[in-house]
Amino acid sequence: MVKIIIGYKLYYNFGKRQEKVNAIKKKIITAVSLSLFLSFTGCTIMAVGVYKNSFDRVEQADDNEFSLSFNWRDIDHSKYHREEIFFSSGKNRLQGFIYGGSNENGLIVISGGLGATADDYLPMIMFFVDNGWRVFAFNNTGVAGSEGNSTRGLTQSVIDLNSALNFINNSAEFHGLPVMLVGHSWGGYAVCAVLNYDHRINAVASFAGYNNGRNVYDDFGYKAVGLRYYMLFPHFRVIQRFYFGRAVAFTAVDGINRSNIPVMIIHASNDDQMPATTTSIYAHRDRIYNPYAEIIYLDGDDATGHIYVFYSKNQREYMDWLAESWETYQIEHENASRFKWADEINFDRVLANELNIELMNRINNLFISSK
Repeated sequence: MVKIIIGYKLYYNFGKRQEKVNAIKKKIITAVSLSLFLSFTGCTIMAVGVYKNSFDRVEQADDNEFSLSFNWRDIDHSKYHREEIFFSSGKNRLQGFIYGGSNENGLIVISGGLGATADDYLPMIMFFVDNGWRVFAFNNTGVAGSEGNSTRGLTQSVIDLNSALNFINNSAEFHGLPVMLVGHSWGGYAVCAVLNYDHRINAVASFAGYNNGRNVYDDFGYKAVGLRYYMLFPHFRVIQRFYFGRAVAFTAVDGINRSNIPVMIIHASNDDQMPATTTSIYAHRDRIYNPYAEIIYLDGDDATGHIYVFYSKNQREYMDWLAESWETYQIEHENASRFKWADEINFDRVLANELNIELMNRINNLFISSK
């Protein structure tokens, strides 16, 4: 009987200890789960904030501010008349312009770079209009006269270009016209990646484009904060997937290969934003098997960087001189005025926007032969 009582007590005490252990385990699991949840939630909130701050709105330059670029006010409106149009991209209404409305060569759609407006491509627009093309330039989501609280991300350019092409395909005004695409940077990616959709496109010219938006964002993030970037890496991927759906996985190379149409890829060796060895389309050229693809690599004296990739060597040298001149002028003059400085140096806006005519003629010839 004594043995039975002792055994019962031992069993009872063991059971009590086991209950305590189980209770502690539950508390630990609850605490860890709560900690992980709070950590995940905190990282998610942080990731959303960081991501949104990466893509601000881009406003149209104030007409009262001095600009090195051409503005609409500087253009001969009788020669380069434009028609303002609007089309939808997602929930936003985007602003576009049609130039050379009576030209019959075909339609050239221009997709601009991140931070730029449609007006920033006026030198290119005027070149194509002079060569008999209609031109459709537009402001992406979150840019100038287009709706949107932000530019949303590096894949948004292909979303907006796809919407622009849907608008064109449904407009009787453009029926029967061959359609060519020209893009720069953000747009350089878009004009190739949009070929993953089913649009009737005759030829493409891509300046300084990247191969995939997610990879560029990862590259910039890692360069900015190092390995800490990868703490938020999964969250950024989820955010981009939520924003862009299947388009987030589109690559420029896949679009080029899928299209089987003439695609000209132009890249400069001194491009410091889309390096020729990493994130650019050019860096992935070995994966391009479209027989009609052409690579133009601007090297040596012909290399004019990222922003000015389609401008002339003289323009690049003049812009460098202007930057030095303005810096000196600011040192020598308190409350320096750009307008006064421009008058004193006899600023040449035509030279400051001079295109690489040889390169532009090659694109024009490609487009003519692709009609």
